[in-house]
Amino acid sequence: MGALPSLRRTWVAASEPQQIERILAGARAFMAVASLITIWINPTEPSRYAHLVFALLAVYALEAIGVLAMVRTLRTSSLKFRVGVHAVDILWPALMSVFTAGPNSPFYIFYTFVLLEAAYRWGMQGTLVTALATTVIYSFQGIFVALHIFAFLPPLEGPLGMNGFMMRAGYLLLMGYLMGYLGEEEKQLREEVRSITRIMTKVRAEIGVRNALRAIFDEIFKLFRTRHALLALLDHSSDRAFVWDVQRKEPAEEVTVSSSELKDPQAVKEVFETPGHVWHMVEKRPDGEKPGYDVFVLDEEGRRIYDVTWTPPQILRGQRQFHSILGVCVGSTNEWSGTLFLFNPKLRSSEEGAVRFLRALALQVSPAVYGVFLMSRLRSRAGAIERARVARELHDGVIQSLIGLEMEIDVLRRQPACLEGDLADRMGHIQRILRQEVVNLRELMQQMKPVELRPTQLLDFLATTVDKFGRDTGISSRFVSTLGEVSLPSRVCNQVARIVQEALVNARKHSGAQRVLVQLGQQDGHLRLVVDDDGKGFDFSGRLALAELDTARRGPIVIKERVRSIGGELVVESLPGKGSRLEITLPQRWHA
Repeated sequence: MGALPSLRRTWVAASEPQQIERILAGARAFMAVASLITIWINPTEPSRYAHLVFALLAVYALEAIGVLAMVRTLRTSSLKFRVGVHAVDILWPALMSVFTAGPNSPFYIFYTFVLLEAAYRWGMQGTLVTALATTVIYSFQGIFVALHIFAFLPPLEGPLGMNGFMMRAGYLLLMGYLMGYLGEEEKQLREEVRSITRIMTKVRAEIGVRNALRAIFDEIFKLFRTRHALLALLDHSSDRAFVWDVQRKEPAEEVTVSSSELKDPQAVKEVFETPGHVWHMVEKRPDGEKPGYDVFVLDEEGRRIYDVTWTPPQILRGQRQFHSILGVCVGSTNEWSGTLFLFNPKLRSSEEGAVRFLRALALQVSPAVYGVFLMSRLRSRAGAIERARVARELHDGVIQSLIGLEMEIDVLRRQPACLEGDLADRMGHIQRILRQEVVNLRELMQQMKPVELRPTQLLDFLATTVDKFGRDTGISSRFVSTLGEVSLPSRVCNQVARIVQEALVNARKHSGAQRVLVQLGQQDGHLRLVVDDDGKGFDFSGRLALAELDTARRGPIVIKERVRSIGGELVVESLPGKGSRLEITLPQRWHA
């Protein structure tokens, strides 16, 4: 029983070639067992050597079942193993056809499976080699039968005869080409899907725009076998254009990304005037003529555009040596658009196939990159707001208090004499202010301290934070949760913790509350965080949602930004003089 989990992990972790081997092994075993059952049901076909053929098929079925069991338990298999199995599959139909009417054998269908597995494994090249090998073996069988070299082989006659034999040999080559073509296309499609999946996996919001571009172009350079690319981006909100120059000088080196602003209006116009949505340009140099360009272009719908002339802009021709360009328009939203240029790509497939793949890649990856860009901008904005809040807290709190204390101490210093009781009162006042500012600084440092919470730590962290807040401030504070556990991403847990910290600070500093209640629970399938206090409330009466708070320019700024960063909803209920209530609802995708 202890080996079962390990076996399950092996199956899940199998490589793609091994998954292909498992599929082929299953098909092989099915074909062998089905053929064996067919002969067992009707033993008169084949009429000669029926028992021998039945024995050979039984051995073939056992071999197929053994290969199936082997590939099911292995995580990967070597190239030698795959080639060996394939060679055995080629020899089996040749061996069985010797005892079943030679080239007219009903087991001719086994050759079709051999071609099919070659196409599925290796594509066009491997299938053509297999087709040639099977045709040679099949031809030798025909020659041996025609010359009657082996006495136990029947003459080449019957419904097929020599003409049928030649047609079957031709069919093998024809089927080899067709299956190879289909296998190559299917292999190319698998590679494209796998490449897009790899890129999408690497593009995460946490890595930033520059690192995201580096990860994307690392894969693109491998796919199109190039080392140089240029990405031009236009920010429509500011009408500013930027150029990202991406290079890999040596195959083993990392991708380098450098950016600069494109300020020349003519250069901006040229770089975004493209011949179509996606295109491939190849330079041609007829003798005695100026350099020209052959361009293959597709529009946004994937239709080809004919009779297109296009000259690369000067910004591309200035300092780069290239003879071909693969380009595509990316983005094209109301906020930004861009153009990607790949220099001197080496196309693995046809020109049309490469262009269409780049179009599909751009359509899949552009939204992810745009999401990283938006998240980076949102984080930058949240960081700026946080820094502004810290500066405001220091200026309006600690600095003002210290200035007041300095003035009060200066007044005491200038007085020639002071009553002992009056002096004690003033010193007590100074001590209370200092104590309060120590609390303020401690809260500020607590909020600035990085928080990294796992879902299992969130409830304990919130309970500890609320309890410590009550002890430090003397405000009656309580945390209530109806949840036994929380299943949220760590990033969302961090934001929830920051929201509670900010709400507690606001309740002490601005609300003047005597009681605070923090609740975390579930309502209507959504996770809900509520913070209640009995302070003076906000400067409005009623309930306002996040959009209404933004329009009225009211509500806690930092909390609004944090709720917005996790896609949540915020409702603030206020009753001036009697308290306020914050209700934060998290989207269902975070805790589904």
